Amino acid sequence: MEVTQQDLQREFHQARQNAGHSHRLPALAFPKDIPDAGLPAICQALESTRHLLEMYRRQLRDENGRRTLRRLDKRLRAVASQLQRIHTEEERRKNGDGLAS
Repeated sequence: MEVTQQDLQREFHQARQNAGHSHRLPALAFPKDIPDAGLPAICQALESTRHLLEMYRRQLRDENGRRTLRRLDKRLRAVASQLQRIHTEEERRKNGDGLAS
């Protein structure tokens, strides 16, 4: 049996076409009835977004795209951290543990 370059190329292209097509991101999993749109709900949405970005980033082959998504994740992590601080301060004030500013 003889295998030619043309046979290899044809099989390669056919395999690429049959391989998994571009991946779709799943929809964000939000609870249907969010009691309020407070900081905990926002933090949950940020965590879901970061998780989806990470899943998508791992599928990318383009290193520039991966790097960009890492930077976006870093920014989202900073936003989440600031929101957590605000939430902690609000909880302290509610409980009377905070100092008056």
